[in-house]
Amino acid sequence: MKNIGIFIVIVVFIIGCVSKEHELSNGNQSQIIKKMINAVNQKEANNYVEGFAEDVKVYVESQLKINGREALQKNRAAHFEKHPKVRSEIQYLIEIDNKVIMHDKVWLDDSKEAGQDIVEIFTFDDEKIVRVDVVQPKDLFK
Repeated sequence: MKNIGIFIVIVVFIIGCVSKEHELSNGNQSQIIKKMINAVNQKEANNYVEGFAEDVKVYVESQLKINGREALQKNRAAHFEKHPKVRSEIQYLIEIDNKVIMHDKVWLDDSKEAGQDIVEIFTFDDEKIVRVDVVQPKDLFK
């Protein structure tokens, strides 16, 4: 748990050094992430999972929450049904080797309030996402 905390501090420091132009890289991996966020905003679970490997693993606060692309697709479809006005905006996107680190803001409804901050670390293999590590507020999904 300490290692994740240290890693997050380093990521936040790097992000703080980046201009508000959002990106250090515009590589193919970043494009896959942008398509995924576009699918969130269009509530398209099938499009959301296009860039993921069949055996993808999603960890939230270091706990395995989703195992496999099919489980991820079902999870996103249920999420879009429960939160039909969900939207996401990329704040920062950094591509380093086979990882993409994203800070995004998420709104579960159409309120004008500030969105919730989420940091996700996507690990790629063969241009597919094989692992996602998510850091989000504990009360985001009540």
